[in-house]
Amino acid sequence: MSLNGATEGQGIGLIAGNGQLPLLFAQALPGYRIVAVGHTGETDPRLAALVTSFCWVRLGQFQKILDFFLQHHVKWVVMAGGITKARIWQVRPDFLALKMVLSLVHRHDDLLLRSAAAILEQHGLQLKSVTDFVPELLAPAGLLSQRQPTAVEWADIRFGWWAAKELGRLDIGQGVVVRQKMVIAVEAMEGTDAMIMRAGPLAVGKGWADDGGGVVVKVAKPMQDRRLDLPTIGPNTIKKMVDAGLQVLAVEAGGAILLEPEQTRSLVDRHHLVLLGCRAEEMERQPTSS
Repeated sequence: MSLNGATEGQGIGLIAGNGQLPLLFAQALPGYRIVAVGHTGETDPRLAALVTSFCWVRLGQFQKILDFFLQHHVKWVVMAGGITKARIWQVRPDFLALKMVLSLVHRHDDLLLRSAAAILEQHGLQLKSVTDFVPELLAPAGLLSQRQPTAVEWADIRFGWWAAKELGRLDIGQGVVVRQKMVIAVEAMEGTDAMIMRAGPLAVGKGWADDGGGVVVKVAKPMQDRRLDLPTIGPNTIKKMVDAGLQVLAVEAGGAILLEPEQTRSLVDRHHLVLLGCRAEEMERQPTSS
């Protein structure tokens, strides 16, 4: 039996961050030898019981990660889950991590992740995407909610798509919150949930010409390495939107991960929100002024 070139006898290395994605990845591959490293203070401890071999590391212990994978004869490596960005540059890196950081022109997310991928590949480890092994995690195209967007919301979705792609082109973030073709908030190092909660008081309430709410748009960066850091949404995203009073969530179909889709869609419909998977080719044909 094989899966995308990996057999049950070959080790799949998992570099686990926070959130549900590392757990869902491990649960989706029963019978496969998963060798995982979890980051102290970030990774859910329950992951250890779901994998074949497990090791805790501190942020910045990249040599320890590499040694652990080589010791367990890992061939493929997957990165799953986020790291609290505010902590990334507050660590004490080991020699290998320091060498990686010093080689960077700047400290943008993509360069850091690509540098890590290059070091893994120099040692014979092949970096793969979570969705190479579990493609069903990719958000599908089309309307994923009972409620459809209004004409005003559609205009904001299209404008937000353009704004989010431009934000990604600068390697700042993957999401924006928009209302009436005005950018209310952008995602930077604080992450999506914090962006949503910050946007709520600005996008909802008195002073707007209609009774709607804000639109959240999440997309892959234009030069996104699909093995690394795809936009991810799930039930917690919807809960944050409800708390903030935002009404619409549009993601890039095939370019974003949708966690626990049944629960996510149930929450969306319960609160009469809109969830939409947008195809890049269709959105880019739409004029932002429509």
